[in-house]
Amino acid sequence: MQVLRALAIHAVWWTFSAIWTALMALTMVATLGRRKSTLGAAMMRGWGRVTLAIAGVRLELDPAVAADLRLRRARVLVFNHTSTLDLLVGSAIMPPGGVTIAKKEMKHVPIIGWVMRVLDILFIDRGDHAAATASLNAAAARIAAEDLTIVAAPEGTRSSDGSLGPFKLGPFHMAAQARVPVVALLWVGCAQLWPRSAWVPRSGVVRVLPVGEYAPVSAGEVRVQAETVRNALLAAQAQHGSAA
Repeated sequence: MQVLRALAIHAVWWTFSAIWTALMALTMVATLGRRKSTLGAAMMRGWGRVTLAIAGVRLELDPAVAADLRLRRARVLVFNHTSTLDLLVGSAIMPPGGVTIAKKEMKHVPIIGWVMRVLDILFIDRGDHAAATASLNAAAARIAAEDLTIVAAPEGTRSSDGSLGPFKLGPFHMAAQARVPVVALLWVGCAQLWPRSAWVPRSGVVRVLPVGEYAPVSAGEVRVQAETVRNALLAAQAQHGSAA
């Protein structure tokens, strides 16, 4: 039964994604991308919400988070990265003007990689420090000018057990350079619903909770800010738990 469920979910996911990708590509071309319209981000939210619904995952947003995510404003949004399910959740809550950062390898994932290219997602080559730095600098220059929200996982890769891993400083350097705040969110339930060993997520609830908003800092204060945000996320995990 579990195998049949997994096969059915994947079949519907890939069929829907193939159709939706083509629609998003046409939309982004027709509207000249994110600079002229927020329709592309809205369609990305639609993709995330439909794929979550197909898997039987319900998304619960804290009211304050939901209100803030309706706004197009310059910020760097960070979250705890625990599961492949984060891709669907991140898409489902994408604010107007939202841009995500992904590892370069994601370019080559069928359908999903194409969607990410069309939606102007920033790909980072972790094996090339100079290229990664250039990408982050380019993103920082665009944030304030275009009221973009950069959505990034400071851990860089998902944790294996749901715990919070060490933070990379890239998103915080970007926020400091752009002089925009860092907004931290806690995603609760992703690791439990879709652990690494599973083909598809179990049905259940994912909650998105506010952790804090942190004012812009200087380049010399980036490491301290990153540690402050990480400690706040750890405290939020302890308070709210990690179960769905």
